Amino acid sequence: MNALGALRVTQTLLPHLKAGTKVALMTSRMGSIADNTSGGSYGYWMSKVALSMAGKSLSYDLKPHGIAVAILHPGLVQTRMTNFTSGGITPETSVKGLLARIDELTMNNTGSFWHSNGEVLPW
Repeated sequence: MNALGALRVTQTLLPHLKAGTKVALMTSRMGSIADNTSGGSYGYWMSKVALSMAGKSLSYDLKPHGIAVAILHPGLVQTRMTNFTSGGITPETSVKGLLARIDELTMNNTGSFWHSNGEVLPW
């Protein structure tokens, strides 16, 4: 559902999107095959990789329409999902970074996979 939901919403909205629109997909660093050094969590890894792939494909399909696509990782955020890890960032810090990445999104960098801190992540 991670990948198909985002893909279906984007496809449904497409007739209403104009050139200059930006589509932001929230995935995870676990959407990177190259960054998998731990194994396990198969379903989660696979769903995030599928979402990242959908975003990359959308970036090619939507480029002729002038629509840019960002594939985003929020960072390790202090939430219930991470047991409010002390090594994580606050939700506010994550959101500020994500908004900055969306602001930086252009047709030249459409399809990029970014960490909220600005780091370009490996596929």
